[in-house]
Amino acid sequence: MEFDYPIDYTLYNVEEITLIIKFLDTIENCYKKGVNLEEYKSLYREFKTIVISKSEENNIFRTYKEVTGYDGYLTTKAMRNNEKIIKLKLN
Repeated sequence: MEFDYPIDYTLYNVEEITLIIKFLDTIENCYKKGVNLEEYKSLYREFKTIVISKSEENNIFRTYKEVTGYDGYLTTKAMRNNEKIIKLKLN
């Protein structure tokens, strides 16, 4: 899918942006094919070391959902259910 990622590129360095994009791609994969719970948790922890603020996280998730239809809030909520695979469907 071709689109601009909802990231304020002035706030992060290249390595941090790469990790944020990797996490956003994982959110997409939760809808397309499913993602192993431990993989998701690991990437979410990395994401949270960069995007510490809950409001910035919510902003990224909201904008990403507007652009792609994939909801980071729902995938993160599904993570807390401790199912082995996180697999969601678009509404």
